[in-house]
Amino acid sequence: MYGLSVEDTSYHIAIVDDEREEGEFLGDLIKNYFERYPEKTYEVCIYQEGEQLMAELAAQKYFDLFFLDVEMEDQANGIELAHKIRCRYQEPVIVYVTNHLECAPEAFEVNAYRFIPKRMLADKLSDVLDHALAVIDQIDQRAYVVDTPDCVERILYKNIVRIEKDGKYINICHRNGTCRERKTLTEVMDVLKSAEFIYVDKSYIVNLRQIESIRKDQLMLKDGSTLRISRPRYKKVREQLIAYWRREV
Repeated sequence: MYGLSVEDTSYHIAIVDDEREEGEFLGDLIKNYFERYPEKTYEVCIYQEGEQLMAELAAQKYFDLFFLDVEMEDQANGIELAHKIRCRYQEPVIVYVTNHLECAPEAFEVNAYRFIPKRMLADKLSDVLDHALAVIDQIDQRAYVVDTPDCVERILYKNIVRIEKDGKYINICHRNGTCRERKTLTEVMDVLKSAEFIYVDKSYIVNLRQIESIRKDQLMLKDGSTLRISRPRYKKVREQLIAYWRREV
């Protein structure tokens, strides 16, 4: 499934290991774990190359948890891959699975959640998943509710990309599409009450989580779109973005 559905409560898990059999072995262990919890739903995707995963992320596929091999032949290693993932996710939950224990200190430099030797996978995975899923459950679950005659929709703050004025309506653009509501931008900001959302001009509100970079007066968003920052708001947008990034690192 591409993008996190506003009603999606499944755990989305990615495994990256250049050894197909080892990736599938880990996938089977994860399956066995979830069989003990029939109330939990999940999805596991297995990749043999980090670039395959990054292509999926670029297409807006969403994951809650990443299992990465530190050393992979003929391609970027798991440490480099973690840096790329962090460019897209502010709070990725990353677990390293490897035979290379000497890489552990470097792994924790990218805020890896856990480090499991491959020979101990069967013994340690259950405990790691217990704790990792608890962390995922605690990650920001604030949501904005759209209530119109046609539908009621709950959108997690972290999935909102931007909100744009459209006459007497607003369009809320999120990971899974766009919804429309008859409100002003001021009314929406009063409901959100979050410093993560900022006006970039009189017609647009942007989620700081979703900003990739600022180039002159152009705002580059992670979904590939660009917005122009109005001259009066440029300094404030730049300052708040830098403060947000430094707080999240």
